[in-house]
Amino acid sequence: MAYGLPRKNTVKTILRGSCYTVQEPWDLALLTKTWYMNLAKIKLPFLEEITFGSPVYLKKCITNKESLLPSAESIKYEREYEMKRLNNLKCQENTAEEIQFSLRGRQVGLRRPLPPK
Repeated sequence: MAYGLPRKNTVKTILRGSCYTVQEPWDLALLTKTWYMNLAKIKLPFLEEITFGSPVYLKKCITNKESLLPSAESIKYEREYEMKRLNNLKCQENTAEEIQFSLRGRQVGLRRPLPPK
């Protein structure tokens, strides 16, 4: 596989953790095709030529005006994803604080001794 990644890091599994949702296999194929075409447009070496762990030296090239800014839709999706992620982090911090406060309120001591025989 490209980059010498393990088999589990396929495009489909990588997309599960991102803001993209793939409903059908042909959507995944179109998305992968778009990524490869964008890589070819910005003149990056193809994935087979990049060896795992080696640096990639980029050359200056002329960029298209259309590829300078992300679309409004992608910004909206990224913002929604980031807000969900931040809310999840805040929720985790709040629960951690609640657990700490509840543990502080409890009396912690030694176990009661066993009764004599």
